[in-house]
Amino acid sequence: MTAAVLMVVAALSAFAPESATVRPRPARRTIVVDAGHGGRDNGMHGPIGGGPPIYEKNITLAVAKKLAADLESRGMTVVMTRKTDTLVTLGDQGKIANEARGDLFISVHVNAANTGWKDPGGARGYETYFLAEAKTEDERRVARMENASARFDTRSSGDRDNPLTFLLNDMMQNEHLRESSDLAQTIQGQLRKIHPGPSRGVKQAGFIVLVTAFMPSVLVEIGFGTNPAEAAWISSADGQFQIANAIADGAMEYLAHFDRRSSASSSANVAAGRSGPGAPR
Repeated sequence: MTAAVLMVVAALSAFAPESATVRPRPARRTIVVDAGHGGRDNGMHGPIGGGPPIYEKNITLAVAKKLAADLESRGMTVVMTRKTDTLVTLGDQGKIANEARGDLFISVHVNAANTGWKDPGGARGYETYFLAEAKTEDERRVARMENASARFDTRSSGDRDNPLTFLLNDMMQNEHLRESSDLAQTIQGQLRKIHPGPSRGVKQAGFIVLVTAFMPSVLVEIGFGTNPAEAAWISSADGQFQIANAIADGAMEYLAHFDRRSSASSSANVAAGRSGPGAPR
């Protein structure tokens, strides 16, 4: 074996005991809720063409708090990456989620139109992302916009750029790719029931905030803050409650689907004389 391969094997062995052991399902699930941006990172600001000004960091925190309260009322344990107007770097958000042994990671964001579009102020709608290679220029645009927060991380990028670190992160994320896609689909479907804007669909892109969260993870763009009408709705208490409730409904629906799949898989494995799978976390 080459030295690089031996390093990978050794690093993966640190994760083997947890992933290979069938663990009992916890009585309470842990959901990590991330309010995008914060502190000196305002995120997007809008709207275009007039109206009360908004900053993404304030909208995401308000929605995240309502989402956390909703999930807790349903018996979930909730960990928030931030509860105040403070900056949590993109790399630390995943670390918080992993240390909390989260079952799900949900990051809340506000979209912004490209000023080069024909009618940027008219752009509306919501979309839910999971971590995978972007397929369209618009997916890459959103990833660039949200990943721009990395400029506020003043620490050395050596660890992040280390090839072994990248390989391990990629392998661990692939384990949750299908589940993240399913979670995104269920949340997008619930938002469709309440959102006044059009569904822009489930999408995929390389978001830094999702890279190091080793669990089913999604990033939800709850609307365009550059659109005056949508900015007003996502700023209102009623709009925020509806968004939070829809995301919570999606999370609970996903967990119910996961439990049914796990139960069916475990029964099939027992019938075949094999050990059943453990939880995703």
